[in-house]
Amino acid sequence: MTKRLYLTAAQLLPGPPRPGDIPIVRLFIDASDPHEFWIETEHVDVPEVGKSVSFSLPRPLSLGFERVTGTIERRINKQTKFRA
Repeated sequence: MTKRLYLTAAQLLPGPPRPGDIPIVRLFIDASDPHEFWIETEHVDVPEVGKSVSFSLPRPLSLGFERVTGTIERRINKQTKFRA
């Protein structure tokens, strides 16, 4: 199941993935006020709200960063929608 994790104190970092990084499925940055930053992942073991966490992109995308760190502010389990 996909989890959406809203982050505070998020940082975009260069460099290769590190052991323990959670793989990113989707990354969203809403730059309007108030700004929001969130990650979506399908990783099973995601830390609880208030914990610091690090993520990595599944492959280099020439964005200037490959890792994301931050503190989980809130967490949502997304449900799969089926279409007929």
